[in-house]
Amino acid sequence: MSSSMNFFHHQDVARRNTRLLGLLFTLAVVLLVSLVALLVSFFLGGIEYPEQQPYATSDTRAWYFHWDVIVASAGVALSVIGFAVLYKWMVLRPGGKVVAEHLGGRRLSPNSTDRLERKVLNVVEEMSIAANMPVPPVYMLDKEPAINAFAAGYSPRDAVIGITRGCAEKLTRAQLQGVVAHEIAHILNGDMRLNIRIIAILNGILFISHAGYLLLRFGALGGRRSDGKNAAIPLLGLGLLIVGAIGVLFGNIIKAAVSRQREFLADASAAQFTREPEALSGALQQIGVATKKGPGSKIESPNADESAHLFFGQAVGKFMSIMATHPPLGERIKRLQPNWDGKFQANAEAKPDLEDTAKPAETSRERQEAFARKLTGLVAAMPLPDEVVADARDPEHAKALVLTLLLSENEDTRTEQLGLLEQRVDSTLHADVVAHIEQIKALPLEQQLPLTELVMPALKMMNAADSDRFLKLMQALIDVDAQTTLYEWCLYQVIWRYLQGEHARRDLNIRQFRSRRTHDAQLTLSVLAHFGHADDKAADKAFVKGSEQYSMGMQPYARDQLNFNDLSASISRIDQWQALEKERIVNAWVACAKSDGEINPIEQKLLFTLCACIGEPLPELPEG
Repeated sequence: MSSSMNFFHHQDVARRNTRLLGLLFTLAVVLLVSLVALLVSFFLGGIEYPEQQPYATSDTRAWYFHWDVIVASAGVALSVIGFAVLYKWMVLRPGGKVVAEHLGGRRLSPNSTDRLERKVLNVVEEMSIAANMPVPPVYMLDKEPAINAFAAGYSPRDAVIGITRGCAEKLTRAQLQGVVAHEIAHILNGDMRLNIRIIAILNGILFISHAGYLLLRFGALGGRRSDGKNAAIPLLGLGLLIVGAIGVLFGNIIKAAVSRQREFLADASAAQFTREPEALSGALQQIGVATKKGPGSKIESPNADESAHLFFGQAVGKFMSIMATHPPLGERIKRLQPNWDGKFQANAEAKPDLEDTAKPAETSRERQEAFARKLTGLVAAMPLPDEVVADARDPEHAKALVLTLLLSENEDTRTEQLGLLEQRVDSTLHADVVAHIEQIKALPLEQQLPLTELVMPALKMMNAADSDRFLKLMQALIDVDAQTTLYEWCLYQVIWRYLQGEHARRDLNIRQFRSRRTHDAQLTLSVLAHFGHADDKAADKAFVKGSEQYSMGMQPYARDQLNFNDLSASISRIDQWQALEKERIVNAWVACAKSDGEINPIEQKLLFTLCACIGEPLPELPEG
């Protein structure tokens, strides 16, 4: 790692510049609506030339504005653009999988044994678990020989990672880790929602040009009538076409500028995350080498243009610098390696390394141990047994693992739960659960956390109906003893919210999320304090530490006032907070948990659950 690189400086500059560019985007949309309103008003008589005004003389000549017509035209223009934006937003609402499929991506099975696919899947698993986030589904762009990748979705709950075949084949494993870390950085930095918004807004702007084209065609045909009533329609259509084209041009310029800043931020975050900026630099150099011989990072999909800003490298060919969605390769490499000599160095290996599919679980476990030595990550420090990792990747076995995790330690309750399963699931799944009981119950809590993260891609292979049935079955197992433990609540919340993100559902229990902000912060800190400490004195001390970090005077709730239904509602409201507000509460949670100098497994489980439920990354935790 280069000691001269200041990661936090680059992140701060990129975030500040992105906020400025976001303001410019808003200003551009406002100006565009104003131009459209004025243009439409002119053709509707809302703006009159002096000679058209009755009793006008040379002394009284002036433009005359009918503001009621102008305002109405602005309202119509804004409504039309808003409808186009909303339509695109709804199309993309199911999450990143829609974008991936739109680009020709093929979803990889989590238990694939193909050597190339296993390499990609293992890298994504390792980087996700090291980042303390559930593993996202992975899509392969089979028809793309270029070196590129992307992350798409609204939040970590519905995020996907896409990898081109060229990226998987031409990069070494270390370089692929750098690329995946870059995409995970986009997820953790909240770039994906911004990217989706840009796609939707540009669709609204583009709709103006489409409307102008339709009017031009319609007016051209209607203008041939002898009465000439439609003569003005082609001119209005031409005007809208020109205004829309200008809007698209400037929108793409701003989109490119925003994207360039986010790429710098993701590069810095990925280098900080992996502690190996040379690996990411090497991946960028391979793009430079490939550009001289072939497609470089260019994406062949006809839908690549609107999604160009999502990719790791420049996806739509070479443009002048103002239109490029990514900074120049040399500039990105220089930031990662200040002493770079300016030459793109090709990989020495003829065939970059692939995974040994004979022992996929062991390979992944060994790599996780390597990350545990490099990173300060409690989750990565205890790799799972080989058999459990292999089962977690299988869609059917993954369901059995989750159901097994929900089985009670109490023998009578467990017997009743197994009886319920026998009635509600097929014999294969029931037998699978029984076969895993001894193995899963032997796992300490520190190993159950990465297991929760690892099963997510396999669970997300279910369709919406199967997900509903599975979630109801989980709830039925929890309700057997008529009480919910902290462990059961945590497991259900993570699975439920990640599955609902895949199928675009919403928890409707978010009313008054602003007015209840203090209560929600107070309740979540109280839960962390009381469940993380055995006595009230230590719990009060932990709550005070969290309250001080949150910078707001609060009083903890008593143990008997804590309720999991209230906690679920609070988490749903916190999920609606702004990013900076979420950052404040996450930092307060961490301060509360480590008030006594260590973070025990219960606090770790709670921190992971709370952060996962609001779509925020779990911060780097101290060892202990």
